[in-house]
Amino acid sequence: MRSTLVFGVALLATALPLAAAGQLPTPSTDDLTMEKKQKRSIVLPKPSPDQVRTDAERAVSEYAATQDPRRIVNQTSPVRPSTRPDFDYDVKSGTQSKGVNPLLKGR
Repeated sequence: MRSTLVFGVALLATALPLAAAGQLPTPSTDDLTMEKKQKRSIVLPKPSPDQVRTDAERAVSEYAATQDPRRIVNQTSPVRPSTRPDFDYDVKSGTQSKGVNPLLKGR
């Protein structure tokens, strides 16, 4: 028991100066300067309007070559074909709930 007490005191005596030295302020040096390296921005030249137009036309022609023309017209047309109201979900469920289907089939 006595040996552990002596060992603890010896350990404390050696560790205490090390802990106190770790708390000392660091010496200030004025010769340090902060330098920030900036990346150079790469700015590409603006393409000419003629070049933009030819690139757009080429892209459209390449897209049109791979697609069905009727499908392209259907996708890009602002006019949509009207849907028949008798195929609507509300109409179907209404006729089924009223029991109108057997009456219509009997005609």
